[in-house]
Amino acid sequence: MAKKVAEEGERPVKEAAKLTHPQVSSGNLFGLCLAAWLVPGSGHLLLGRKWRALILFVSIVGMFVMGIAMQGQYFSLGSGSYLHSLGYFAELAVGAPMRAATFFGYGGGDTYFVCSDYGTAFLIAAGMLNVLTVLDAYDIAGGRKP
Repeated sequence: MAKKVAEEGERPVKEAAKLTHPQVSSGNLFGLCLAAWLVPGSGHLLLGRKWRALILFVSIVGMFVMGIAMQGQYFSLGSGSYLHSLGYFAELAVGAPMRAATFFGYGGGDTYFVCSDYGTAFLIAAGMLNVLTVLDAYDIAGGRKP
């Protein structure tokens, strides 16, 4: 069998079978995004991207656990400050790990602990990374990203 030789400067075109995207209906897309928000990386796991799901789960939950280990603070809505409200929604974006930490008695860190500001930053960063993870799963399921 003879192979076609590409002209100089051209790359071979990928096969169409490698570029197929999973077809997800709008109801399933909502469930996928909800699962991706609750458990970091689960949206990618449902899409069949096991390694990416594992990396995202370990990194987001690891950042959250490091934030708790550094006694990061939880924000609340009742403080009257817009920045505290944004911090609350950022920490809420982590999903189930925040609820699990609250369930097991973690109510926020000690403000006089040396690393508490860094811990708070880790908690917020974990939430924002989880938001990006949900958006990534949404784009993959919608066929906008390979």
